[in-house]
Amino acid sequence: MRIVDLTLPINQHMTGIPGIKEYIENPTRCVVLSALSEDHLAHIRASGLETIDKPEITHHMMSRLEIVGHIGTHIDAPVHFLEDTWSIDEVPLDSTIGKGRIIPLTDTRPGSAVTADMVLAAGVDFDDSVIPILHTGWTDRAWGTDRFWEEMIWLDVSVSELMVERGVKAVALDFFPEAPFWNGVFRGDGVPGPNHRMLLGNKTIIIQLLTNIGDIGAEDFTLVGAPLRLEGLDGSPARVFAMIG
Repeated sequence: MRIVDLTLPINQHMTGIPGIKEYIENPTRCVVLSALSEDHLAHIRASGLETIDKPEITHHMMSRLEIVGHIGTHIDAPVHFLEDTWSIDEVPLDSTIGKGRIIPLTDTRPGSAVTADMVLAAGVDFDDSVIPILHTGWTDRAWGTDRFWEEMIWLDVSVSELMVERGVKAVALDFFPEAPFWNGVFRGDGVPGPNHRMLLGNKTIIIQLLTNIGDIGAEDFTLVGAPLRLEGLDGSPARVFAMIG
């Protein structure tokens, strides 16, 4: 069996949606609390990891993670945009694990929308037995640069309509699932998050910001999306990977 990791690394350099208070006030922090020796601590600091002022030197290394649930590779629960529905710990794992099917969209221009017509034109058959993976390559090309948010590829509501029509249990993508409102682009009926509301309202789970999709290189594989079991919360960082063979 071959495994392809589709997950962005978690580190203090991650950036969220521009202008959103929650991201600005809650940057990702990976803070080392203790180390195995003074030499080990020196190595940790030289690597660029943050530490508390005086880490304890003891028999183990221990650290603390501070992260918003919707940054990097993550999974949205329906309660992210809707009331009285699944939180992330209530999302069944069989909603985020299943046969994957890549829909190639790598010709999508930066700053433009992925539409249902483009998905259909890719010629990849999919139904409720698979998890479609919309592959533009945008995260691979631009994550960690200013371009990532400034020229973001985005999802047109017609794609959500198609996914709901096909009855898929989840959809995965390597770009943003809404029009880039931070750049003044809006789509839908004026209600924030039309794609989130449509997909999550149908309990179609959104698996966001995958990387390395092009490394899968196989028609048949299993997609595994594993969020943390965070009770009552709206989303979670996730380890997402493809199992081939």
